[in-house]
Amino acid sequence: MMDIMANAVDFQTQLTSIMEMLAKTAIVEIGKLFEENSSLLRSEISRCTNQIESLRQKCHFLESELQTARRTAGKMNGTDAALSHSGLTDTGHRPAIDNVFGKEWCLNLWKHEESNVGQQEDQHLSSAVIIAEPVNLLDEEPDMVMIKEETFEDSSSDKTEEDQNKSLRGAVQEEIKRILPELDLNTLQNMINHLTFVVGVEKIEDLSLVEVTDLQDFLEPIQCRKLVKTFKQRDFFQEFNGQEDGTTNEITLTPISSTESLPEQPFISYYPANSDWVRSFQVPWDRMPAALVQATSNGERARPGPRREFVRIVVAAMQVLCPNPNLAACGEVARHIVSTYPQTFGDISEEGEQLGNGFSCLQRQLKTRVEHVNRDILEHRIRRPRRPTIKRSGHQDSSTMKKVRCKVDSYGCINWQPSAIPDGETPHSLEMKRKVAAEIFQSAGPRAAELPNVDDLMQQTYVYQRHMINSCPPPTISEIEVHWPFLFTERGLCRHFKTLTGIDIRSRFSETFISKAKRILNYFHSQKLKWNGEIQSLLNEIDDDTTASNNNKTAISAILLMMNYFKEKDNALFILADETSTKMSIENELTLPATPRLIMLGDTLLTSSKWFISIEGRVTHSIDNQMDFTAALSVFFGCFYVFNIEYEESASATLELIQRFFVRINPEGTKCTSKSGTSRRTGSAVQRKSQNFNPRVATFLQRLSEFEWKTSN
Repeated sequence: MMDIMANAVDFQTQLTSIMEMLAKTAIVEIGKLFEENSSLLRSEISRCTNQIESLRQKCHFLESELQTARRTAGKMNGTDAALSHSGLTDTGHRPAIDNVFGKEWCLNLWKHEESNVGQQEDQHLSSAVIIAEPVNLLDEEPDMVMIKEETFEDSSSDKTEEDQNKSLRGAVQEEIKRILPELDLNTLQNMINHLTFVVGVEKIEDLSLVEVTDLQDFLEPIQCRKLVKTFKQRDFFQEFNGQEDGTTNEITLTPISSTESLPEQPFISYYPANSDWVRSFQVPWDRMPAALVQATSNGERARPGPRREFVRIVVAAMQVLCPNPNLAACGEVARHIVSTYPQTFGDISEEGEQLGNGFSCLQRQLKTRVEHVNRDILEHRIRRPRRPTIKRSGHQDSSTMKKVRCKVDSYGCINWQPSAIPDGETPHSLEMKRKVAAEIFQSAGPRAAELPNVDDLMQQTYVYQRHMINSCPPPTISEIEVHWPFLFTERGLCRHFKTLTGIDIRSRFSETFISKAKRILNYFHSQKLKWNGEIQSLLNEIDDDTTASNNNKTAISAILLMMNYFKEKDNALFILADETSTKMSIENELTLPATPRLIMLGDTLLTSSKWFISIEGRVTHSIDNQMDFTAALSVFFGCFYVFNIEYEESASATLELIQRFFVRINPEGTKCTSKSGTSRRTGSAVQRKSQNFNPRVATFLQRLSEFEWKTSN
């Protein structure tokens, strides 16, 4: 009995010591865990404190600026803008998004819809004084300072001003078309937007200050001189201002909106003074190779050999009339050939869709042949030298200061900025639905994007979203995220992209991305010895790597190969981060650029299995772990369109390939309008030529098609 009791005591003693050891170990581990997490928490608190202090100072500054502006405007009207402490009612109050008071995109939306709201809103909008309700961000005192705004004109005066702007814009457009009847609609629209956003034309009188250098990116020299000469004539402004005494009206010249259409007119090609021969040039169809004759009769694609032979024949016929045809003349000849046999000579994708203007590849082939024939004939190669481009200091400053998303960019979009709110909606109801969607996100998080009612709310407020994103100057990504948080989820962004472009990008990527990526891999693998050392080493790395999942590896490999082929650095699109990185650690430890980047989490880019997207130096989208690389790439590419961001010059070729080959968006022009670039041969900065279709992308697609035709036969 005593032995049993002694054993029980020993057991209890051992158990107690074990429990004490476990407790101590647990306390130590808990302490370590707390220290690790508390350091992150302290850094986040410090960062938030700095942001709050910065916002506090900004609010102080904005309040002082606002009060000064009110006093100045009040003195100009003969009365002082008073400060009021009284409360506000909903009567006469225009709906405004919190903390975005005075934003031009918001005011324009309400102003645009005032005449369409209906009789039930007239009593609110006809009030002589409209009061806005600012938010006091500086303290939490119950008595908030209210600032009475200046008297707005009634809806009739707003309508009158809008009519004046439209009348002025229409008059300028008609005058330009009268002077230059051959000018196409897209060039006219782009030129007026350039005059407004870049040059800084604000009133009709400012046109007299426009120089030839401001128009030379859009027009030929003679066209520029005609316009500038007309702009400088005094009668021109008197005619549009309707005044005989020479005084001017303060009428603002507004840019052409993408939603406004110009009257249709027949296309009239423009031929430079030294290219009149193009009008009388006849394509030598009778000398076309037999293989091409058969292809044109059957509506088939021209094979590489007969096509090159026909190019030589056409160039020889052109040089009889002009020894050294310029690119524009080659373009006119190519346009005529493609319009006659579009299926045989046109730039058409394998899905039957036109690429760009449809004749860029043939134009480039004709011009290349011209330069090859004239390579040893100096007198044929000499042309009148171009006049040096002289940029005014003001013009240079405005170009440098222009934000990346400030440009009107409806490239490839079918619903870029709706002109009217949906039927049955009012500005106030749209604002209420925006707040409901934001509250749902705040309470349920990103997964609430799967709810059907959220889809309905985002679809109904689409016009509201576009007016904010397309405003100039544009809101920051942080502002957009605060007011439209569901745009920063995979589902929300892809649905917005579909409404914007008419393309379901997730479906399109999932259908064809892997199969087209395999075609690219086969193209490079089958000609491995043909490529430079960088592509060969990447191909070896792809072959040696067996850890990545098959589809992810195929998709990533295809994009990396294309970037090497175009001589673009992978860090222009991708950023490699540690596999255990979080959103907070990435923002704290990495220097993120302003333009979008796809952050790849893994040991190498090929083995990455989790992805983030960053814009304007912060992580904006987190791709769910259950999704693959194609889902991450679809969200990344969609950001350029949804948030109105131009392609970065250092990755423009790869992005345009994704756009045209994978997503199949094929408008004319390019989404990269940078005027400067980097030479692939020397690495130095060079002037970038404006292009309708990136020649490197066009060349690759043509070579891929020719390679597959040869290997299949």
